[in-house]
Amino acid sequence: MKLLDIIHNIALLVALAALYQVVISRLLFRSVGGQIVFGLLFGTVAILGMLAPVSFTPGIIFDGRSIILAVAGLIGGPLVALVSAVVAGSFRLWLGGGGAAVGASVIAMAAGIGTAFHYYRRRLGGHLSPLQLLGFGLLVHVIMLALFLLLPHGHGLRIIEELGAVILVVYPLATMLISMLFQDYEEQETTRAHLHQLAYYDSLTGLPNRALLIQRLERLLADRPEKPGDGVLMFFNLDRFKTLNDARGHATGDSLLREVAARTKPLLHSGDTLARVGADEFALLLHRPGEHATTFRLTITELAGRLHETLRQPLHIGSDEISITFSLGIVIFTPGSGESASDTMRCADTALHQAKQRGGNQTVFFEQTMSKTVEHRFRIERELRRAIQNGELRLFLQSQVDAAGEIVGAESLIRWQHPERGLITPAAFIPIAEETDLIIDVDTWVFTEACTLLTRVELADRPLRLSVNISPRHFRQPSFVAWVKETLRATGANPRQLTLEITEGLLIDNLNDIIAKMNELTALGIRFSVDDFGTGYSSLTYLKRLPIHEIKIDKSFVQDAPSDPNDATLVDTILAVAERMELDVVAEGVETSEQAAFLNARGRILHQGYLYSRPEPAEIWLERLR
Repeated sequence: MKLLDIIHNIALLVALAALYQVVISRLLFRSVGGQIVFGLLFGTVAILGMLAPVSFTPGIIFDGRSIILAVAGLIGGPLVALVSAVVAGSFRLWLGGGGAAVGASVIAMAAGIGTAFHYYRRRLGGHLSPLQLLGFGLLVHVIMLALFLLLPHGHGLRIIEELGAVILVVYPLATMLISMLFQDYEEQETTRAHLHQLAYYDSLTGLPNRALLIQRLERLLADRPEKPGDGVLMFFNLDRFKTLNDARGHATGDSLLREVAARTKPLLHSGDTLARVGADEFALLLHRPGEHATTFRLTITELAGRLHETLRQPLHIGSDEISITFSLGIVIFTPGSGESASDTMRCADTALHQAKQRGGNQTVFFEQTMSKTVEHRFRIERELRRAIQNGELRLFLQSQVDAAGEIVGAESLIRWQHPERGLITPAAFIPIAEETDLIIDVDTWVFTEACTLLTRVELADRPLRLSVNISPRHFRQPSFVAWVKETLRATGANPRQLTLEITEGLLIDNLNDIIAKMNELTALGIRFSVDDFGTGYSSLTYLKRLPIHEIKIDKSFVQDAPSDPNDATLVDTILAVAERMELDVVAEGVETSEQAAFLNARGRILHQGYLYSRPEPAEIWLERLR
């Protein structure tokens, strides 16, 4: 009988393990409904055991329900334990007999102790050691044997005498082993909600990430809905988020992103997807079946307006009150069209880029013409990268002259000799290069060519200067100063014949680092000029701190200065600042004698413009200089 009892219990435990694995594989255990199903499964297994019990005497049956109910409480917690105990206990009472009350008590006891150990297990971090599980099983079955003493006619004592040793050895051990198996299942499943969470959800905001957004978008594009209706994908990006991060730190930036997510969620319908797809970039995926295209566009426009209004309200992050704006790009698509998710996302990204280019705090709907613009920019970037490698760039110079028209220097300019489209001006490719690190390669080429040119005999013995434009992206590189020094050493150029032109935009970030670099280069003899002065962010405080030697008046002020009192006043103001700070002045865009006379009447100003020379190839400029 003992052997049959052991086999019977093993069969029950194997069946229970199989059922549990099925439940776990379908993630039923995580919801209330899943716990109820889980409890029903435990109770069912207990009933199956009671359908084929070892009968000690009529009305007194012996089976492994104690193990089953104890594990139900340990693994599933109170709800699972309650459901399984009610199911198993009801069946045991229905069977009746002299041992019915004690049998129901064993069921309640095992489920109760299992529940107590469930909370103990949670307090320890969700895992009990084999020794702890063995003690758990021993406790359950010692109390079970004690309850057997309540059986009538001394049957409990006979059970203890005949089977007590087997129960206290085999059943605690079986409880330990099956509990370890269940814990292993739990750990595997936990490792899988964790890997799934990492793979498809953003750890900071808890929102779906880019991968999950793509999955849902692909599904929407592939499946034709029962009712027709457009879908929409929105990308929105916080304006000037990097500035906030730099000023207040990443902790504040993270809190801001969480607050943006929290404020956006209430605007959505069930089934909409809000995802975080980048550092400060979010996406909205919506589908409104049955809504007419025109009405749908109005709905989206209204949603965009509500989104702007919601996020415009001040955010309280710690002691800071922060107001933000964002740029929004929108693409409307047809579900079931079979289009690729990558194409749809690229369209939304293109619209977002357009919103950014318009100054931020804008909403832009994607239009097909935008694709052509993006494709053009991509082609230019790809071809320019190849042009640098293939030697297709050309150095041009434009003279800078004094009041008498004598050449005192020149600005180094660049042209692209395209093998198919001929000579391309910088306006067609420099803005594209400035958006990528290509501008560093372009800067490197121009500066190296200018330094090489300064070693030519035509310039080596003349007090002429060449000015070279340096992009903010390049200047901010940690290795910039070392690179300038190495280029001067390699070419043999005289640094006192060089002027580096910087834009005012360089001065708004990390000013101390910029000043340190400029001082180090000034010590070599290099001069600095602020290009397009007056059109950007310049501040007299900045100019006072910087080792600036020259400012260039933007041509937009020069062209109408002789006839427009406002432009004339601006030029006079710039000249007054330059005089007070002992700075040289170069006027750009001088194209008429009236402009030249206006400038000469106001002091010593160098002129640069078509009145004196157009940009021309370096070799031709040198020849004319001779």
